[in-house]
Amino acid sequence: MKVIQNSIKIFVAFILLLSVGCNKKIDLNPITSNVETNFYKNQADCYQGLAAAYNVLLWDAPQNQNVPFQLVSEVLGDRCFTGGASVTDIPTIGRMDRGNIRVDDLAPKALWYKYYTGIYRCNLLLEKMPDAQFDNPAVRVRYTAECKYLRAFYYFDLVRLFGNVPLILKTLSASEYSQKQASPETVYTQISQDLTEAINVLPRYKNLPAEELGRVSSDAARGLMMRVWLYYTGYYKKADLPGVSSSQILNISEDLINNSGHDLLPNFADVFKLDAPFNNNNKESVFEIQYSALAYSGNYSYREEANGNLSVMLWSMRDPNASSLYSAGWSFAPVDTALYNSFASTDVRRDATLFLPKAQSVSFTPGYQNTDIFPKKWAALKTNQSTKGDYHLNFPNHFINIRFSDVLLMASELQLLHGGSAVKAQQYFERVARRARPSTYVPPTVTLDVLYTERDLELALEGVRYWDLMRRGLDYAQSKININRGEPFISKFNTAAAGLFPIPDQEIIVSNNALVQNPGY
Repeated sequence: MKVIQNSIKIFVAFILLLSVGCNKKIDLNPITSNVETNFYKNQADCYQGLAAAYNVLLWDAPQNQNVPFQLVSEVLGDRCFTGGASVTDIPTIGRMDRGNIRVDDLAPKALWYKYYTGIYRCNLLLEKMPDAQFDNPAVRVRYTAECKYLRAFYYFDLVRLFGNVPLILKTLSASEYSQKQASPETVYTQISQDLTEAINVLPRYKNLPAEELGRVSSDAARGLMMRVWLYYTGYYKKADLPGVSSSQILNISEDLINNSGHDLLPNFADVFKLDAPFNNNNKESVFEIQYSALAYSGNYSYREEANGNLSVMLWSMRDPNASSLYSAGWSFAPVDTALYNSFASTDVRRDATLFLPKAQSVSFTPGYQNTDIFPKKWAALKTNQSTKGDYHLNFPNHFINIRFSDVLLMASELQLLHGGSAVKAQQYFERVARRARPSTYVPPTVTLDVLYTERDLELALEGVRYWDLMRRGLDYAQSKININRGEPFISKFNTAAAGLFPIPDQEIIVSNNALVQNPGY
């Protein structure tokens, strides 16, 4: 944990783009003399600290490793392979795809660093705010709740990836660096507590002024609570999330659906508009990561400072012909043809989700495991190339982490399986299913399998699928993820590791062996 403690002593890095996390423009001169011992004196200081906590959401390449959470999640699942230029291009991603991640791989280490940095920034601000001078005490309460949401968000990704992690709720002194792991139940209890406070304090989405869209609302906390509840109860086979009963999560989901102001857009493709003016922070967006092309710094040798959506570049085709609209990408995570074939030809989501260059007479250089299919939700367009910094790292496409359609499908599952109404389960499912299909569509009676199929199509390539498979059980996940179509199209699930990453060996060493390696490694 010493690396994390030292990573934020100087506040120059996060001042670069304070407006990104909170979607509110601020002009600031670079700060070189302020350190944590003489900062956080007033409301303005704390706002900068809050922006720093949000900023970690944008870290797609912590420690210079290409690990956007949504892309990593798709490679771990059954809808994307490894890709890249060749079999040796970022081999750690290939090991993720084949279930043989090493304890010294840099990608798990980078993700561990990313999330504990975010947690540290939240903890630091939570400690400093009580003594800071605020112009309006209600603002302190709101900042606290936003920090609690972000800490819960970071811990949820961390505990899903690693399973057994230290629970750190304060900044640590040097004598406390050797932290032991907490039980997953203890971590989820804290996540539940943080989200409950955020729900009780933060403003509703419908009450956010336009300049604050992108900041956490109480409805974003409700949506994340639903996701956490379903994952914890599914993966760990529990009846409830600690602190939130099945009846409470049903009430939370109903409140979000009926009172938030969120809704589906009539046209699915409008959710993922690729060029300016973007349709950012639309009413279907429950929580949206505010990527930006505004960072002047950040280059291939130091990608952590960039604030663009790196998935756009990583996932796009290599060397499209010059006359096309498309910018060159790196062809990671090629899409399995099985996903394309899962869509009916009449399903509007197919052509809004997937891009087949050859069908549009766009030539490109095939990468490793090329399938001729690429994501369309975040395609790299020349018109989106930034003039600031390295444009490869600065694509401004936002990423909607929680969509209202996901909320409806989660609510349908909760109603179906956890003491709710079968009628409501059907209604919520149909709201999503009917939007994507012709008026002649006759929806099936909703079941768990029907819901999972719909989630696969609706949320394709949004980093959700792997976690859906995991929460249905390890045998189910293995049955989907184990793919062998002959080299090089092979994917494997590490059942012995329960689908978890290894604890980075360096973290075990610096903890003086207080940390224990996960099974299967």
